[in-house]
Amino acid sequence: MTTTMKCGNNGCGKEFTAETIDQCCYHPGQAVFHEGLKGWSCCKKRVTDFDEFLGITGCTTGTHKVAEPKAASKPIVQSTTTSDVTGGVVEQKKETHAHPSDKFMPKPIKVDPNSTNANTTAAPKQFIKLPEYVEENDPEDAVIPEGAQCCRNSCKAFYKDESSRTEECHYHPGEPVFHEGSKGWSCCKPKAAIFEEFLKIKGCKTGKHKFIPPPKDESKVECRHDWYQQFDAIIMTIYAKNVDKVNSKIQFVDNQTISVELKLPNEKSFKKVYELAGTIDTAKSNFMILSTKVEFKLIKDPQESWSRLEKSELDLYRYQV
Repeated sequence: MTTTMKCGNNGCGKEFTAETIDQCCYHPGQAVFHEGLKGWSCCKKRVTDFDEFLGITGCTTGTHKVAEPKAASKPIVQSTTTSDVTGGVVEQKKETHAHPSDKFMPKPIKVDPNSTNANTTAAPKQFIKLPEYVEENDPEDAVIPEGAQCCRNSCKAFYKDESSRTEECHYHPGEPVFHEGSKGWSCCKPKAAIFEEFLKIKGCKTGKHKFIPPPKDESKVECRHDWYQQFDAIIMTIYAKNVDKVNSKIQFVDNQTISVELKLPNEKSFKKVYELAGTIDTAKSNFMILSTKVEFKLIKDPQESWSRLEKSELDLYRYQV
């Protein structure tokens, strides 16, 4: 019986055997994301869509490499040595560090106890229920060509025969989220600092493979966004080049909704409604359309720390221990 293994080289991910081990087409470089463009440092091709980036054919041929299992990360603990002068005993103490996001925690607000509006009991934290995900599968009578790849996020399976339709598919129903050096998916908790490790995050949902991609409107493009927070504001950036300032429309619909419609060169456009996880002061918030990006300064109201930008993202603060 021939043993098959999955290749771990960038841009490959195919299954191989001892006979096909020297038939790898991969990228020896690193992933490069810059001003909305995505590509590899070893070749010149750049795309704007994340799925197209994953589909960039390798620029180098060589030998397949077995994908290594992801090692469990261990917390880093620093030890400090102190000396007890009276007893002459050297004691080691473990030094713990606060969570990096603690620097964004708001300052305590003093409330006048004599005020009639003073709230003596903290309101219970409310969690927003995410919309239920509905899996779309290939039609039963669909003709699937041999070798077609599953188009679900993080799944690298290929169609072999009719049995491929009933195989389990482990994928991510959400969208990729890149925030302050952390990379992950909006649908689950795991995050990675290195892009290669991000690609290895196992799908959080199990279903059936989908080998026929949905129809794509060529006039619509996806633009990457990122954000960080200050004490009083959220700084959000949409990466889009040469935005038409005259015909584009950006509107603060209410204190938790931003409607964005950007007109781009070559009759392309980007359209999205951002449902924010927190509330903002629309009168004080603003935006600027620059040559390579659109930058928003969203004034928080109230001034509280945000654990996510949009309602649809997973609230990672729920998992902190």
